[in-house]
Amino acid sequence: MEMNQLFRKAAICIAVALPLTWLTACGDEEEGRIEVNASAPSKVTNVASTSGPGEVYLSWTIPSSSSFMYSKVTYTNARGEEVYKLFSKDQADENGVIRATIGGFVSTDPVEFSIYACSVRGNSESPVTYSAAPGAPAFLAVAQSLTAEPAWGGVKVGYKNETAAVVYVEVNYNAKGDASQAGTYKFSVPGNSEGKQFVHLWTSDTDFINGGDAVLSMTAQDADGNASDPVSAETRTKKVAPLDRSAWSFPGYQDTNDATIGYSSQEAGGEGASPKGRVIAMIDGNNDTFWHTAWKTASDYPHFFIIDMGKEELVSDVSIRRRTNNNGTNIGQTIYTCSASAASGTDPNTWGWESHGWYAFDRESNRTQIFGMNDATTARYIKVYFAESDKGGNFVMVSEFNAYTPAE
Repeated sequence: MEMNQLFRKAAICIAVALPLTWLTACGDEEEGRIEVNASAPSKVTNVASTSGPGEVYLSWTIPSSSSFMYSKVTYTNARGEEVYKLFSKDQADENGVIRATIGGFVSTDPVEFSIYACSVRGNSESPVTYSAAPGAPAFLAVAQSLTAEPAWGGVKVGYKNETAAVVYVEVNYNAKGDASQAGTYKFSVPGNSEGKQFVHLWTSDTDFINGGDAVLSMTAQDADGNASDPVSAETRTKKVAPLDRSAWSFPGYQDTNDATIGYSSQEAGGEGASPKGRVIAMIDGNNDTFWHTAWKTASDYPHFFIIDMGKEELVSDVSIRRRTNNNGTNIGQTIYTCSASAASGTDPNTWGWESHGWYAFDRESNRTQIFGMNDATTARYIKVYFAESDKGGNFVMVSEFNAYTPAE
């Protein structure tokens, strides 16, 4: 067989095998080509909808045509762009019904949806058109609820979300009288929630608005980036100072990988000489060393560590910095404190720990992240707990940990 015939045969095999994974072989040209049913399927039926906050919940029944592969839904978004979403036939339930959430709308005006039933090659009959009106966007109501108040080391942004939709709040800020001292912070507001989010006002990798007046511009947004008008506020951060760590320790510390009463595990062999990999690296003032949960011996979430500050301190905030340039760590943690008097007995599990709640952790950032408590509390011990749900990578890796106290 000539070389160009071999190349032609190979090309035919590749062209058929890649999109049609259910075919296991490619025959010789003499044996004939494998036919694909690419005819236009029948149309979808039984289209229905309900409204949600800035969303339309569509449902439809897929056709029984053997050539049907996917549904294509086209519509005009809030920016006036014609867009589409694709839904595989595998997304249908046992009754052949596909349910889809189409969001990103900013008004309650009706939206026209065109639903196509498509073959593997995109062939279709004319679409079924359907008009439905979304509900009022959740982010507009959340924007009206936004407030700001002073907090130790930052500000607290209050919010209320009475819908089931997740809303995002972006806070742009600067020091009053010095617009160059500025930054941005963004956080998510869960559906059906009300609360206050601590916002630390970093202006560089090492500086933040600490004990000064700040000007805030806050917007609420949906997942598609549609945003409310800015809500302006002025408030003051209450000054804090880092605590002296020279007397800090970890209960039961030893230079092995094993868990103790003071931490779940550490890597005492695979990261180099002490303090690398050990919990003590978190309090050595060096961003290039870090605590790493054990990997030479098996370890998994949940993880924790306990700091003994040596004496009681008034604590308002704690800070955590990830291992430099490594995002294989946690996405959140819960912070506890315990006073000296509540630390009764040799087992920390029986102590009177006070929970200060769960805090999200940005594992993509090298910046020190500061977490403000609801109020300053007197404590000797600080416990940081990483639950299974906090798992963002296989390990926890922390380069530095610190605590702060009111300084005014």
